[in-house]
Amino acid sequence: MESIYLVGFMGSGKSTIGKQLAKRLNLLYIDMDEQIEQTTKKQIKTIFAEEGEQAFREIEHQTLKATPKQGYVISTGGGIVERIENRQWLLNKQVVYLKTSWETVKKRLANDQDRPIWQDQSQDKQLLLQSRDPKY
Repeated sequence: MESIYLVGFMGSGKSTIGKQLAKRLNLLYIDMDEQIEQTTKKQIKTIFAEEGEQAFREIEHQTLKATPKQGYVISTGGGIVERIENRQWLLNKQVVYLKTSWETVKKRLANDQDRPIWQDQSQDKQLLLQSRDPKY
């Protein structure tokens, strides 16, 4: 079976649903954020702090291109759609968009301390969700 890619805003449930879907379909599971942390031996928030978002997006892009084409459910990062190259790469793949309301995102991430973009007080996250929505 061709790999299935889950996309959606942070807090949409990609990791939770990805694990459940992989189990149900008897497929293997990859969380791209976890994969990046294992490969770089750094937490994502550390990559953001030390190298910046653009450097992280490049690592994310390379990780996406290296994902297995068969037999996996793959949870992507919430910002995977920020790069047009990623959107183009995903065009001919099996992609499931987990659309989530702003209220649900706020509730799920109320106590989150690990997502750099969620922690960035200068960024309007509701506006970010609205801008990413058509790209998913």
